[in-house]
Amino acid sequence: MFSNNLIIVDFPVHLHGQFQNLASLIEFNLIPTNANCALSELSAASNAENSSAIMVHYLDNPLQEIGYLSAELFKSDLHIAFCSALNVELEVILISSGFHGAISVSDSIAHQIQSIKQVQDGDISFNPKAVSKYILQRKRIPSSGNRAKILAVTTKKEQQVLSLILHGLTNEEMAKELNISVNTVKMHVQNIYKKTKIKNRGQLFAFAAG
Repeated sequence: MFSNNLIIVDFPVHLHGQFQNLASLIEFNLIPTNANCALSELSAASNAENSSAIMVHYLDNPLQEIGYLSAELFKSDLHIAFCSALNVELEVILISSGFHGAISVSDSIAHQIQSIKQVQDGDISFNPKAVSKYILQRKRIPSSGNRAKILAVTTKKEQQVLSLILHGLTNEEMAKELNISVNTVKMHVQNIYKKTKIKNRGQLFAFAAG
């Protein structure tokens, strides 16, 4: 039994086999469920000892269906949108709604696995253009002072890492940009989480942009 859980929500039956294969490749337990039971399934998976969960939401009509998702679901754990099609505007909305990544039906299995692994590792998985657009839109909104709070408790190096996180870079990309090891990047990221009492990159992204 694997310690990681992949919870798929409202998936059509014909996609269960594909995701069972995907889950096996990345050594995840696959848990199919529906929107009404998603919160209880997530709680059960999260409460198991040494386990983690990623919830993948099937959104055939994202702009309509996002509004029906329970806000309680997004208070913890990691969430990926699985859509029939993606574009920059839709990904910006998904970021704003609390998702940590987005994949489409047309993406290859390899790309879907890469996105899930990125989210599992604490990165976000979106088109860089969508990340940039989201940041630029948020800059037009008066800040609540959250970013100032982060700057007040972090070191100069941690602030550099934070800036790169907010520009959508992965740990590997940040290591290359800063000319340091990936492990050093992870150490700085964990220090930021500890100082801000934030659990993952998606929450940090939303908090700093607030």
